[in-house]
Amino acid sequence: MTVARESIVDACRDALHGVDSVQGAFLGGSESFGRQDEWSDIDLVCVADPADAATIFDAVEGALEQLSPIALKLVMPPSGLWPGLTQRFYRLRDTDEFLMIDFCQVTPEQVVAFLEPIRHGTPVVLFDRTGVIKPAPMDADHDERLQKRVEWLRASFPMFQNLTRKALLRGDEVEAMYTWMSHTMRPLVDILRVRHNPERFDYGFRYTGYDLPPEVTAELRELIWARDRDDMLAKLDRAREWFEQTLADIDASRSGS
Repeated sequence: MTVARESIVDACRDALHGVDSVQGAFLGGSESFGRQDEWSDIDLVCVADPADAATIFDAVEGALEQLSPIALKLVMPPSGLWPGLTQRFYRLRDTDEFLMIDFCQVTPEQVVAFLEPIRHGTPVVLFDRTGVIKPAPMDADHDERLQKRVEWLRASFPMFQNLTRKALLRGDEVEAMYTWMSHTMRPLVDILRVRHNPERFDYGFRYTGYDLPPEVTAELRELIWARDRDDMLAKLDRAREWFEQTLADIDASRSGS
């Protein structure tokens, strides 16, 4: 029998509520933006001291096993950027491949970064014992990080556009596709985000269909799929022109001209 999404959420909520040290729990991801569909996973976050992580994950895994055997489990390594955060991914045997559970335990100090409405939407609160799940302002260093990214893109993009061209000239289409995506399309998407969606400038290819204007998304869709060697060479020139124009637009808007 297929396990329903609602059953998984209810079981996780009850398990977390049963651990006294858990201050609160909420759903993020697509649900926080009202965009949940049949392919959405479950982005579950709980707020607790990292010392209790083992107890918390045992409780959630026990609850999941009551619904269906855990078919896949991935324990993420400790993050240098987020000390105290613990994250695991699960797939149950009796769900489809898309209903993955992405479960994070974060500290009360860290949860603020996940509660910026512009970047992360409005969380679906499962319970909140201490009032910790509330809207938070944008990180104070957001603008500084954005500017550093712009300056890196300004310097690195023109430097590395020869990599795809070189791979194509050598007949190495596999390498060309890699450099096309990593050194041309990803920087282009980043600079377009800075221009049109600066609050989420660092989201990469994710959510471009929501975050960028429809005409920009349509042009990206046309640009990203190179049909063959000659098409990719032509699109390299178009990507360069688009990058340069977007960067010029950003500079003009900042100078007020």
